Amino acid sequence: MKTQNIIFLLIILLLFGCSSVRKAMIQTGENIQETAIHNAILDFSTNCSLYKKDSIFEVSFQDTLYTYALKQVDERNFSWERDKLYEDIVTVGISAHRICVECEEYGLKFNDRFLYTAETTVGSKGKLPSRHIIKDGKLFFWWDDDYPLTEEMFAILWKYDLLFDDTEGLVGFPQFSTGKQKGATYYFCRNDLSKYKRVVTNVGLGYYKPCARRSVRATSK
Repeated sequence: MKTQNIIFLLIILLLFGCSSVRKAMIQTGENIQETAIHNAILDFSTNCSLYKKDSIFEVSFQDTLYTYALKQVDERNFSWERDKLYEDIVTVGISAHRICVECEEYGLKFNDRFLYTAETTVGSKGKLPSRHIIKDGKLFFWWDDDYPLTEEMFAILWKYDLLFDDTEGLVGFPQFSTGKQKGATYYFCRNDLSKYKRVVTNVGLGYYKPCARRSVRATSK
């Protein structure tokens, strides 16, 4: 097969794959957070190269999107302040959750793990991540303070080595590494969650303009 034909075939397959993903997107639902997360994971696992690099991903959701601007406080000092509110956008962030191997070598095995304490019992809320999706053996987890920790979720956190036993209260709080690794941020149209934009970056949410589409409405705050 000629090289040109192979390239043409690959383009057709890529376009078909993207089209199939968009057709599978859910436009709306009773729970906007669950719907947006479902759509983000669907695209991330199909079209984003970051999916191939790790096996555990932390997911975040924001119902309100603000951008920030660097404003002058006085002659020498500047500070980041809320600049604009995008009322018609909700966001989902997906980033790899990695255990710090170097920290383990120094005996800090709780680093980048969540603490299992006397309070993190089944049925508790806000103590541990309580929601998840497993796709192709890869774990996507997120916090939901309104959803109680289940036995299934508790077992999954142990299975993926995300817990550190601190039932004796010797650690107190976990430590997490702060490396600026790239993640995917999804900007969804609130009224139609099948419409979205994906941005892969290591810049924090709100510190760059989400998009330049005219349909995105921003108000100063």
